[in-house]
Amino acid sequence: MNRYLIVLGIAALFGTSSKTPPTKTDYLKTYAKAYGYIKYFHPSDEASAIDWNAFSAYGAEEILKCNSPEELINKLNSLFQPIAPAVVFSNGKQRYDFSKITPENKNELETTYWQHRGVSLAMNYQNYVYSSVRVNRYSDIDETARIGNLSISLDAEKYRGKKIKYTGWLKRKVGSKGTGHLWVRVDKADKGYGFFENMDANPATNSEWKSYEIVGAVDAEASKIVVGCFLQGKGTLYADDVHLYYEEDGQWIEIPIDNGNFDKVIDEASPWKAESAGYGYEKSVIEKKEGTSCAVIVHEGKISKVMGKPIFEQSPKPRELVQKDLGNAVFCQIPLQLYIQDGQTYPKSSGAKALLEMLAQVDENTENLAARLGNVINVYNVLQHFYPYFEEAGTLWGKELETALTRCFNDTNKDEHLITLQKFTAKLKDGHARVWNRGSGRHVPPIQWEWIEDQLVITEVLDESLPLNLGDIVTHIDGKTAREFFNEVNSRISAGNQGWLDYRAKSLSRLGEKNSKMTITVDGTTIELVRSLQYNYEDAPIAIKENLYKPLGNDIYYLNLDDVPMDTINHLLPKLEKAKGIICDLRGYPNRNHEFISHLLKEKDTSMAWMRIPEIIYPDQERITGYQNEGWGMEAKKPYLGDKKVVFIVDGRAISYAESFMGFIEGYDLAAIVGQPTAGTNGNINPFKLLDGFGVNWTGMKVFKHDGSMHHTVGILPDVYVERTIEGVKSGKDEFLEKAIEVIQSK
Repeated sequence: MNRYLIVLGIAALFGTSSKTPPTKTDYLKTYAKAYGYIKYFHPSDEASAIDWNAFSAYGAEEILKCNSPEELINKLNSLFQPIAPAVVFSNGKQRYDFSKITPENKNELETTYWQHRGVSLAMNYQNYVYSSVRVNRYSDIDETARIGNLSISLDAEKYRGKKIKYTGWLKRKVGSKGTGHLWVRVDKADKGYGFFENMDANPATNSEWKSYEIVGAVDAEASKIVVGCFLQGKGTLYADDVHLYYEEDGQWIEIPIDNGNFDKVIDEASPWKAESAGYGYEKSVIEKKEGTSCAVIVHEGKISKVMGKPIFEQSPKPRELVQKDLGNAVFCQIPLQLYIQDGQTYPKSSGAKALLEMLAQVDENTENLAARLGNVINVYNVLQHFYPYFEEAGTLWGKELETALTRCFNDTNKDEHLITLQKFTAKLKDGHARVWNRGSGRHVPPIQWEWIEDQLVITEVLDESLPLNLGDIVTHIDGKTAREFFNEVNSRISAGNQGWLDYRAKSLSRLGEKNSKMTITVDGTTIELVRSLQYNYEDAPIAIKENLYKPLGNDIYYLNLDDVPMDTINHLLPKLEKAKGIICDLRGYPNRNHEFISHLLKEKDTSMAWMRIPEIIYPDQERITGYQNEGWGMEAKKPYLGDKKVVFIVDGRAISYAESFMGFIEGYDLAAIVGQPTAGTNGNINPFKLLDGFGVNWTGMKVFKHDGSMHHTVGILPDVYVERTIEGVKSGKDEFLEKAIEVIQSK
């Protein structure tokens, strides 16, 4: 779609003003509501076969052509008739003609309807924790991996502490929508990974060969260097002539990569691994850049057809309708059940094929207004019908829809659209809610900062040439006061409480494009910073950065639960059993080590309803039929360590899995808790994709504390609160760890 034509069309409709005429926004809101009702609750075969992302943009553009409520009603009927011939839009409530959806032999026929446990329809994860079922109908379950990946692993020992460079050539086949990426990961022994880069900020989208390069560093504890290339999304990617180098005395020296020119076949015997479901791997002698051939990664898709069986007891009643006032004098009537006749939902549409052809031509580029509007409409509906925390968040979601739609008219590019989606989802107060986009900047300057004593304080300096010291106060950023700058950053962050907001803001406030610049003012002096470092979340306290575990003296043992694996904890159990006290640092995310809880329990865990997944058959979360309750069912194990002085350190960065862990500590009173409240967001995420490489994470279930009270926006509260001080930063103190030691040593 030509963006220039859209702009001309909007100007013709609205004049030259940049403000959105209220009637157009209202019409889009009406369309948005209808879109969600039919997508998630009307079970026609035609509606289940379309690309709903493309339809969101296609429909939005059509709605923009309406200039009256009458035109709007006609447009809604024409838009949805090809996929939902049983649905009626009108200018008032009227008797629904059930004869049009009732076959003559109805008593011999099955019916179909939607059931949602959470939601999996059009989500990234299909029927895993969350599930959507169209009962008695086959559904296509997309089991295709997120990426089609080729990779090879090399021993890192020789290159520890050195700079490395990985290069290669990539191009897409014409018409491909997916993106191409080189990637490098440096694995650490027993400690996850260090350097990681996958070109998310500058993916390959060209249909001509182009050279790409990644430069990074090998950690002193590195065990492996893994390099490769991948295709993300649909299409075909060609890759050729990859090389890896290390730096020695200012010179780049090549590290041999077997079959780096892809002249040999990639199979089970190859050192290159190609295991992603739904992607094909081959070589091409025609498209090669160098040598005799190149590697080819092709999105083939892996689709399974699954018959929908009821996942809970409740179902819509026969002849039950969604009857809603959509605003602008528009009413809808949408059947929740349909008959199945001759292998097809009844009634059958005559225009579905033509619509599918039109949707295949939709331009998903968010420089186009229709694509931006479509993304907002999609986000609105997923959350409107399935986000479980509107009451706790106090969010007026309909009002936020209007604001986000209005912003779309003034946005002109991908970066501005990203901000609109971020501000939209920020109102959810969901720490899991995050908008992601391939191509957004992922680099930071070589400093870290944090709000301490109501001042923005430098907490780490990673470039010795910078005229900065720990504890310096930043008063201005890019010409704004530090507080003004952060107020804007905070408006783009979804957070259950202040702790998670502050933690996310520390990162988001520094992010940008590689080698872009920002200025800060310290002590009246303006300092220019360059975003030269790949962001890797490494802003943990010193104790967490430096230790898996450590004896602290006085028979106290320190465990860094961010990094220490359960195998190591099991090895340490004899020493922990002899210790006077144990400090467990959970200022972050556990390393799959929650089994440690079993050694603090006296009896088996019986709290089996703290995670609750809603069961939904009606829109707008009305009349939720019930919940599927879940728990962990932890066993008590020996040796029992709960008779010792045990302290857990937490703060606002502890989220999700960390809060599940801490829920046991708080709920069963297994230890003293020192620090600050955790993030106040728990439960499995349920991500989904939008147009133009955008996507959204969010929380799809309700999580309670073990006593039945609400966890969301509250978090796990410490028994002993600790605040960082500027003096503590200057002196290099870990005031949280010091307080934990003090608690253990107290009588």
